[in-house]
Amino acid sequence: MMNKINYSFLILLFYTTISMSQSNELSVSPYSYYGLGLTNKLGPGKTNALGKAGIALSSTEEINNLNPASFAAVPLNNFFYDVGLRYQQSYLTKSGETEDKSSGNFSSLAIALPLSEKSGLGISLLPYTNVGYSIYGIEAEIEGTERKFYSTIEGYGGLNDFKVSFGTTLSDKLRIGASGSLLFGTITENERSIIETNATVVREKSNYVGGRIGLGLQYDWSEKLTGGLVINSPSELFGGQVQAYSQVYEGQTLEGSHDLELQSFYLPLEIGIGIETSLSRKMTAYLDYKRNFWTQTDQSDNLGDYVDQNLLGVGLEFSPGGNPLKYFNRVKYRGGFEYDSGNLEIDNEKVQNVAFSLGLGFPINSRRKSMLNLHYSYGKEGQLSTIMIQENYHLLSLNISLQDIWFVKRKFD
Repeated sequence: MMNKINYSFLILLFYTTISMSQSNELSVSPYSYYGLGLTNKLGPGKTNALGKAGIALSSTEEINNLNPASFAAVPLNNFFYDVGLRYQQSYLTKSGETEDKSSGNFSSLAIALPLSEKSGLGISLLPYTNVGYSIYGIEAEIEGTERKFYSTIEGYGGLNDFKVSFGTTLSDKLRIGASGSLLFGTITENERSIIETNATVVREKSNYVGGRIGLGLQYDWSEKLTGGLVINSPSELFGGQVQAYSQVYEGQTLEGSHDLELQSFYLPLEIGIGIETSLSRKMTAYLDYKRNFWTQTDQSDNLGDYVDQNLLGVGLEFSPGGNPLKYFNRVKYRGGFEYDSGNLEIDNEKVQNVAFSLGLGFPINSRRKSMLNLHYSYGKEGQLSTIMIQENYHLLSLNISLQDIWFVKRKFD
């Protein structure tokens, strides 16, 4: 039975990998137009409902991808795998007008297994950035004339993060870890311009690839308090572009294409700290703070400047306990808050994000740690002003977090 489950999971892993790398339905936000898109904050396990906090959380019961040191705690003979889905409904407001959009797809795919009693390995594939925007009705004058042209710009795609993480235990209280990421993906932009009876279509397909190293540690100050630290190195992403165009001019169609080498895109140094503390036998709290040093990359977007980014996450989990034979005594109840100061400043205004989250963890098997993790967030990104768009969104995610037991002889078959 175990071999059938693992074989089915490998098939799912293969097809999901293809789906994620080719997906164009991961975002509908106009803010994904900037840079290489919006950074994905969803991951495996339960941290989505905890305000994305979990730097100090270990992987004893399910996968925590926020800190490579957590994989040191994967129990011997255990095998964890996690598949995540997401759906988002957004309402975009600008100049008194509101438009609604929706998107959905896979959000995460991860496995974790022990290498020894003191070390473990994690492998994951997640969207790193999400791109999905449509800009209609752009009107501009042709320089030196009174003629106007009208444009529509659409973009989709994003980058993926294939990560391998290793964690090991140095003492009863200290765990350390390291991770290596391969970042890759494609962003496609289509621009259509009309000048009177003439039309031009330009299709730009940009490919990026790069690597990144991460370090982490977790330290148990006491039975009720754990601290965590993560550091992600700066990184350079190399890009190339295939640009194709089609032009209709005075009844004739002209087509062509050429390759371009894009300027590298730089990711910043990222440092995060977090704590996990037991407030009572039934209540656990999580608090994370992270800073991304974007100003050190010394780069800017066409419409704004990159600025240092502060992220705060707070989460609570309630476990009723009691008789384990009663199902709802094993259900987990979660809530969280997250704040993102934004990494882009447009006309002296930052694109900030604030969200509140709720979640439930439903046990799948009474003899396993398998959980069905459901998460809901309501958030706001950007703000109403003369140049910015306010995005209010509802975000749902579902993570199937499964546990299997390996190499343990059963007494009964």
